[in-house]
Amino acid sequence: MKISNLFIIFGILLSVTITTSCTDWLTIKPESETVLEDFWQSESQVNQMLSACYKSMTEYSYLSRVLVWGELRSDNVTFGNNIPDDIYKMLNVDISISNSYNAWGAIYTTINLCNTFLYYAPDVVDIDQNFTKEELQTLEAEVLTIRALSYFYLVRTFQEVPWVDFPSIDDTQDYSIPKSSEAFVLEKIVTDLNAALLYARDRFDTPEYKKGRITKNAVRALLADIYLWQEDYDLCIQTCNQLIDNMGNVLLNGETVLQEVFVEGNSAESIFELQFDDENNFNSVIRDFYGHNGNEKGFWSFPYVLVTGTASPFNYLVANNVESDDDLRLLDFLNPEPGGDRYFVFKYAGSERIQEENSTYSDYNYREVTSNWIFYRLSDIILMEAEALIQLENFTDALALINQTYLRSNPEVIDGGLKIENYNSKNEMEKLLLRERQRELMFEGKRWFDLMRLARRADSPSPLLSYVMKKYSGTASVEASKMSVMDALYLPIHSNELKANSALEQNPFYKTYGENQ
Repeated sequence: MKISNLFIIFGILLSVTITTSCTDWLTIKPESETVLEDFWQSESQVNQMLSACYKSMTEYSYLSRVLVWGELRSDNVTFGNNIPDDIYKMLNVDISISNSYNAWGAIYTTINLCNTFLYYAPDVVDIDQNFTKEELQTLEAEVLTIRALSYFYLVRTFQEVPWVDFPSIDDTQDYSIPKSSEAFVLEKIVTDLNAALLYARDRFDTPEYKKGRITKNAVRALLADIYLWQEDYDLCIQTCNQLIDNMGNVLLNGETVLQEVFVEGNSAESIFELQFDDENNFNSVIRDFYGHNGNEKGFWSFPYVLVTGTASPFNYLVANNVESDDDLRLLDFLNPEPGGDRYFVFKYAGSERIQEENSTYSDYNYREVTSNWIFYRLSDIILMEAEALIQLENFTDALALINQTYLRSNPEVIDGGLKIENYNSKNEMEKLLLRERQRELMFEGKRWFDLMRLARRADSPSPLLSYVMKKYSGTASVEASKMSVMDALYLPIHSNELKANSALEQNPFYKTYGENQ
């Protein structure tokens, strides 16, 4: 896990110039004559390093792992077109320790940039008299949150990972760092986030900054997600309510969600999203995985059986009532392959869906430009709170929240939407919540972690497998056997990481695979 001192210098040199122009926020300006010890001299340079932290999350290696770790092994994803070999293998539950998507270097690169900022930036307050401690604290809040978000992805994917909170600045440092427990890492990032909450800004002035930089609500969104993962439901509900109260009622009309949230970006219901553009910061991850104008079939497609069959979250029969039979999200988020049996991803990839009056068919137009990537938006928070309320068996309030997202995408439903008498047990409410989260948040890097929470509560893979195995043909006994214990639901540590860090131990389920795979 060693990160070369030369790499850190290079990362600082590829800094971002902060100007009054929002489009310059992620513009790389290399300055090859700069050296590390001369860099931290001014507030401007501190801001450049902050931008480098954000920029690192937009790199292909980082964002592709956000997608793969959060979606690939779930029931949302099956084979698309021109699939890379490592993704193809993961879809077949063939997960060796040499699979490139088990490598966590891109995430630790971001963590290291954050650690470098937190190490050097405080000294600039004494050097630059125009840079105050209060200003430093607001910037540190952003960096602490970026680092916490990165660690949260690592913990949910690998369970135990090395905790590193110091920068790689000296080749004499000891880089043999053992794994820390999940509980330890989560405790650390919750502490950091509560500190960040004290100093983070409430808002920024421009849309790109309002949604593209960390605010108090972005901190709250991440905290709520962590509390839900930890099964601290009271704190999750409390944090969600603080966020919702702060945002106000800004859920968009269901018919405008595709355009405003995923095409235009930085919408009213967005909380935090990575900013991309076609000149300096191209989002090729979305184009590869989901498709684009000129290549509408990306690496992934949505399982056919989940569109039309009894396993589908759409047209779902419950207590003689059909749930989501005219759901806008089925039309807006999925594009049926003409003459085929696959449904490709239209969310993020599409620019416009056109449906003529009295027609059951739609024309799907794809975008020329690249999209932002949304980490958190309001509907996610609403459904997080609903999940926590269900675990506390407050079904009435949970259903009211679910109806908020459900009704906006089912405008033809009358009489108040989903009825409590049709979901008369905790089990039925949990299933409803999972269907609604699947309908609302598909392809946003959420589904695998949603199913993992289900498995963790049961301390068994069985509930997760009851969803995931639906996408496989036949009995899927081979695939199920490869996820038959809880340890198998986490990814193995990549073989190169084990070679580079002698203090690491392979995750338990994969120890039998050996070092040569």
